[in-house]
Amino acid sequence: MRKQLLVLLTFLFSLLAFGDDANYQVKEIEVTNNREVPVEVVQSVMESRVGENYSTTKMVEDYKRIKNLSYIEDVVIYPKIYDAGIKLSIEIKEKEDSKKILEDSGIIPLSERENIDKSLVVNSIEIYGNRYISREDILNMIPVKTGGYFSKKKVLDGQKNIINSGYFREVTPEVYKYGEGVLVRYNLTENPVITGINIYGNTVYSTEELMKGIKTEPGKIYNLNTLREDKDGIIAKYHEGGYALTELANIGLNDSYELEIYLSEGVIRDIQFRKMVTKQKGARRKATDNVLKTKDYVIERNLEFKVGEVFDYNKYQESIKNLMKSGNFKNIKPEYKTIPGDPDGRIVVMLFDEERTASLQGSLSYGSEVGFLGSLSVKDTNYKGRGQDFGVTYEKSDSDYSKFSLDFQDPWIKDTERISWGWSLYKSQYEDDDSELFYDVNTYGFKVNAGKGITKNVRLSLGTKVEYVTEDDEDGDRTDDYGLTSIFPAITYDTRNHFWNPTEGEYAKLQVEGGYAGGYDAGAFGNTTLELRKYHRGFWKTNTFAYRAIGGIMTDSTKESQRFRVGGGSSLRGYDGGYYKGTEKLTFTVENRSQINDVLGFVVFVDAGRAWNQDGRDTSYEHDGDFPDDIGVGAGVGMRLNTPLGPLRFDFGWPVGDTDESGMQFYFNMGHTF
Repeated sequence: MRKQLLVLLTFLFSLLAFGDDANYQVKEIEVTNNREVPVEVVQSVMESRVGENYSTTKMVEDYKRIKNLSYIEDVVIYPKIYDAGIKLSIEIKEKEDSKKILEDSGIIPLSERENIDKSLVVNSIEIYGNRYISREDILNMIPVKTGGYFSKKKVLDGQKNIINSGYFREVTPEVYKYGEGVLVRYNLTENPVITGINIYGNTVYSTEELMKGIKTEPGKIYNLNTLREDKDGIIAKYHEGGYALTELANIGLNDSYELEIYLSEGVIRDIQFRKMVTKQKGARRKATDNVLKTKDYVIERNLEFKVGEVFDYNKYQESIKNLMKSGNFKNIKPEYKTIPGDPDGRIVVMLFDEERTASLQGSLSYGSEVGFLGSLSVKDTNYKGRGQDFGVTYEKSDSDYSKFSLDFQDPWIKDTERISWGWSLYKSQYEDDDSELFYDVNTYGFKVNAGKGITKNVRLSLGTKVEYVTEDDEDGDRTDDYGLTSIFPAITYDTRNHFWNPTEGEYAKLQVEGGYAGGYDAGAFGNTTLELRKYHRGFWKTNTFAYRAIGGIMTDSTKESQRFRVGGGSSLRGYDGGYYKGTEKLTFTVENRSQINDVLGFVVFVDAGRAWNQDGRDTSYEHDGDFPDDIGVGAGVGMRLNTPLGPLRFDFGWPVGDTDESGMQFYFNMGHTF
């Protein structure tokens, strides 16, 4: 059973390692471990042929056909890089009675073919045509021996062995009557001695660098086996460096017996962008089927490679990461095209499967924090194909919570060096049942921001906001109303592989805010927050661990309704929203996310932390304290649904070890928590 599992894993690895799009040619097919079954019998049932392009589909069919032969017990097919192409190595296991099955099928088993003629003795073996390879070395390659019995098969095996040595262009065996026995003569045409080596077409690596990996040397006889290793070594060096389109255009000897190697490195002549088309059954193709919504310049500014360069697969992969990070694409695949009359040139075609970024969303949900919540939004995260985010959202609950916002963000202004800008117009209203003074808070505001990418992962930004806030107590009396203005510079580091649903990478943001608020006890205020996130693969391919830590501190002059709030669906699940309040906070979250399929995901989470040092004039607040006393811990499970309306989040959280909080809390929102 263990061996069968190993064979299966090897076969599956072969399918993954050499895909149909690799464009390799089958250079040789060898059959091993055969005692009775002739090689030509196995090769005759195969679809794969020497000289044709390698195909995993054909290899799977070959496996089935060979396995179905009545005299074969089992088979394994290994594709290997060989002579700048593929060698198919076929290892068979014959059935115990394979000889009888072959004879019954009219096939002569190998053991019968090796029967020798004991009536003839080899009296002499002659070698003609060798100049540099000694007679002794050649005789060692020949299984038939002087004084032994004559065997036609061994004579032909000797011919094959001499050719396979790589030193001879032609080998012709002859057999003559000689006395009471026979004379075996091998007529050889030896390869010439190489006088020099020239490499043409190389720009990535110098000739000196390539020569270090070449075993062929001037002054030595031309050997096809060594040359094959040299060809594979040169291509392997390019491929290991990421230059996956490099090929050997030609190799051979010139009239002066100099070895000439011509390389086609794969220079990018053009880059084309097309929509990935998956034809539906019965659907008719339209002229716009392969037209992308995303503008070319949005794609081009994320590419790490360009026209005129030798194609580098490492740069291509970095480009894919840049593009997938935006969240606007499901999948991106490459196609490579040759150019007639330009052996060194390639056209790189990028096929995009775009996400549905424009949406009209309406929903009705229930959450422990806000009760029944209705929302309506119109937004596009790739507005007009420019990579911009634009949307309008309205939310209203039966628990006196409402919010309206109109938002725009351009993460990279066209024809600039990673300059961004955006704005937001908003109005919100919420009730805090646990507060006597700040029971009802209304906010009207406007934000604007601008930023500059220092690198593709580091960005500096500067924002400002203007707000008007009213605060009423639970009797409806006004406790404060004020205008607020502030500026908030920030620095962000982001290596996540996806904006909406990251599975690897890191994120960090440090923001400082300073401003002025009027009204009761008017004055300046300030705060600083640091957020850290990390994502990495979990227990299997579609399983991800996600971590987040947030710390913050603000001045005591900050308005009480503007201070940190910890608790609820975005910080400490299992607790009411704003359960902890204060001028300092620290929270930590661990999530394990499993993507079951394209639609459904499952999450297990633990949240911990609190806010402290509230010390305000609202005497109804009962959870003030000092860190690390009374740290809240919540745990739970969640479900994620990818729908045409967007990604939906459903979380169920419970407080852990808290006697004041009990029972499950339910949270509904859009997207992941972070």
